[in-house]
Amino acid sequence: MSAREALEIATLGGAKVLNRDDIGALAPGMAADIVTIPLNEVGLAGALHDPLAALLFCHVPRVQHSIVNGKVVVRDGRLMTVDLPLLVERHNALARQLVEAARTTH
Repeated sequence: MSAREALEIATLGGAKVLNRDDIGALAPGMAADIVTIPLNEVGLAGALHDPLAALLFCHVPRVQHSIVNGKVVVRDGRLMTVDLPLLVERHNALARQLVEAARTTH
């Protein structure tokens, strides 16, 4: 499968499966999510001849910018919608609770 075929399945195909005509393409009037990813990372070295294939089939570096339905979610590599250190701390606490609960049930 080519990168362009995979992209079409993920975008237009996904919209068709969801029976949505307002997503799946970048066009006026369509809901759009956009991300930018720096292509000068070591995980993408040698892949600049086909950036789409590089993003689908190679290691993807940290997203530089992301806009979801008109709202900036990532700006300059920083998540804007949540307090990430607090979220990571909460996640680690919950993971620890799960491990401890699993130990006590066995």
